[in-house]
Amino acid sequence: MVAVGMGDEKTLRERFEKGIDAARDFLEPSGNVDLARAGLLFIESYKDLPLLSWPRRLLDEIVAFEQSMLHFRSHHARMVERMIGRRIGTGGSSGVDYLDETVKYRVFEDLWKVRTILIRADALPELSKPEYYDFADQT
Repeated sequence: MVAVGMGDEKTLRERFEKGIDAARDFLEPSGNVDLARAGLLFIESYKDLPLLSWPRRLLDEIVAFEQSMLHFRSHHARMVERMIGRRIGTGGSSGVDYLDETVKYRVFEDLWKVRTILIRADALPELSKPEYYDFADQT
């Protein structure tokens, strides 16, 4: 990795350790495992299993919906800036500055954060009953 310009080994090691710490903080925000977040990570990690394909699709659609809202907020702010400039908004808000701030808000923050926790397929633990997550036997 060093050869392709990613930095020296010490810098890379520190970045990886920060990533591990961030993953731990995400899964254990108050010292105990957050089961909802652990479930999200489970679905993201085993997304190729047939039983988990529809929950993964639902999560993808929710993220896509929120992304659409972020695009709308950004485009709306630019439209308002073109129409009224940087003066006070029509509803009494600070106008474009307020609208620009709304782009930072995420309703489904955990759905975005869990995607930064990548676990290699060969590092995933084996499932105790993998057949449960497979297609139903029709025979």
